[in-house]
Amino acid sequence: MARPAVEGRILMLNRLLKSHWLSDYALDIYKTMKESELRRRPLNFWSTQLDHRPKLIQLCQLVTRTYKLSRCALHLSIYYLDRFMDSYTIRADKLQLAALTCMKLASQIENMDAFVPRYSQMNRFTKDCYTPFEYKAVERKVLTFFKFELIRPTTASFVEMLACRFLTQDDYAAYNKKLDDCPELEDTYPRFNSFEKMLAALAQLLLRMTDYTLNVHRFSNAPPSLLAAACIAAVRQVSGVPKVWTPYLTELTSYTQHMVEPYVDIIILYHYYQTAADVDVQKQSENIWHSPDSGFEEQLSAPQVEVVSVEVETFNIITVQLQKPIKQPPALKRSHLIICEDPESKRLKTDNDSQT
Repeated sequence: MARPAVEGRILMLNRLLKSHWLSDYALDIYKTMKESELRRRPLNFWSTQLDHRPKLIQLCQLVTRTYKLSRCALHLSIYYLDRFMDSYTIRADKLQLAALTCMKLASQIENMDAFVPRYSQMNRFTKDCYTPFEYKAVERKVLTFFKFELIRPTTASFVEMLACRFLTQDDYAAYNKKLDDCPELEDTYPRFNSFEKMLAALAQLLLRMTDYTLNVHRFSNAPPSLLAAACIAAVRQVSGVPKVWTPYLTELTSYTQHMVEPYVDIIILYHYYQTAADVDVQKQSENIWHSPDSGFEEQLSAPQVEVVSVEVETFNIITVQLQKPIKQPPALKRSHLIICEDPESKRLKTDNDSQT
């Protein structure tokens, strides 16, 4: 039973090895991504709705798993959602509307058109409580908020690029020598028959740890390339690779061990906590998620999503209120935007505080 699964991982690993990431332009692509991550919007941690964030992440994970979207689309959608919630206060019953809109935009950036779900398809996760006009109105608001600058690298982008290069033949030889010298360690660490099998197993764990970074809100302002390097170090430490960090990895990621250590401890702590919490759920075979971009299969626990059911009236309103700037000139007043659906005109109306 285990042999076909291992052979399947190796087959998908070979597919990733032949992908465009490992082309002659890989170094140029990596440098461009490093430059692009400097233009990511910073997070000011102003949002008063952070208690809703875990459930919104679970909703995006459920959409990603259902429609087989890429891992990069999931991470990009959370990037959109965090920045949008950081600047606006959204009605509690419209938070899922904002999350699904960000998921739709991210999937359009990271996936082919064939994989991008429609709003009508995603709306079933909320029992069809939102109208097409509401989705379009929030989409326009998100696009104008980001000034249509939507292409930004995420931790998943860097991890999927480095997934086949963070382990070397020297690491594999040192790992086997460690098990030969201490046979009792075989009860803790598995022995791999080939380098490809070890790389496939560790790459699968690396992708899973990448998703853990979404749940640590303090990582939101950290450079994605640094988080990717920290995930690599965490995987090597958890998997028992003798050297957690090497000069090769420093050259590959441009980060030293001293720079990644503060993030590694947090990721490993969350990994052990998550593993202990999901030990029974992960045994369910139906929770296999194939990410079309990563080329690896992975078991994920089924997100426990609390679906909010809202009665749809004739006049639907989603209110988002601007929180910044802190100091404003006396002549300027904070605007209060109301997005509504009028059955007759379906116009976008703006209600300014100055009119009251």
